[in-house]
Amino acid sequence: MIKTIREDLIFQKDWAGKGERGLRDQMLMPAIFFGAISPGLYLSSLFTDFIAGLWASIFLNIFGYGVTHLLYLGKMERFWRGLFNIRQSWISRGLLFNILFTITSTLYLVITGFTAVSDTSSIVLTLKWASILSGILFLAYPGFMLSFVKAIPFWHSAVEPALFFLQGLLGGTAMELLLGVLYGGLDTTAWNALIKVNYILLLAVLIIILSALIVKALHTEAERASVRYLLGMHPDPERARDGALFLYGALISGLIFPLCVIGFQIIVSKTAPVLLYFALTVELVGIYFAKYGFIRAGAYTPVSKGQLRP
Repeated sequence: MIKTIREDLIFQKDWAGKGERGLRDQMLMPAIFFGAISPGLYLSSLFTDFIAGLWASIFLNIFGYGVTHLLYLGKMERFWRGLFNIRQSWISRGLLFNILFTITSTLYLVITGFTAVSDTSSIVLTLKWASILSGILFLAYPGFMLSFVKAIPFWHSAVEPALFFLQGLLGGTAMELLLGVLYGGLDTTAWNALIKVNYILLLAVLIIILSALIVKALHTEAERASVRYLLGMHPDPERARDGALFLYGALISGLIFPLCVIGFQIIVSKTAPVLLYFALTVELVGIYFAKYGFIRAGAYTPVSKGQLRP
């Protein structure tokens, strides 16, 4: 059973748009969302050779992640200094991974799309594999960044890296399927393969989240408070509403509903197209709510003056 929340627990708010800088504080969550979707879409589209998806991933990376992240920063003109702390900071590593991914993926698309250079040339193959590697690293880094925050027990586990990585791939496949409807270019074989991969990722993400909630509910008071928050059981009305976004927006609408619709499509192949597209759309919305919920639910016990070392 989840015990009552201690009154002295504090829920972090700066990373979830609840800080004191207004609109600028709200830019981080879109950056985290698009920072997962863009490399996920790139890797998925590269696997199926879906050109529209590759270009869309570049656009989402530059404007959805890059611009919103710059707007969030306290001193935008000094962001480059983050590159000098790569040995100790996951934020610095993430910045490096994003720069490498942006450069290699853009050059790969430009060279293969607008020049006569062969796809089997050494420069093209080097850029392709470099973009894949940097995309994987960029996709995984937010989860590692959270897992190394020891002050917030709910984040400090091996769940976050796996969850954030799989959510990026999940969102990438969902986005590619929707783009395939809008722009064409996906043949039946690729479509059917992506639907099955999306279903497997949905199932994996759901299992990881439910397992994490059960395990964390049995640990520290701060973790139990985080679980209560995500389930909409917090006594504070505002936090209860935020928790409802996770419960109904991420779990039920974003995972369970698409799982049922796509599962029916795989088995029967007679799902109404509009219902399938709607399921893929709410799946993307659910990923956003899941990331927001996990970040907003980070609770910690404040350190008193008596606990500080001289």
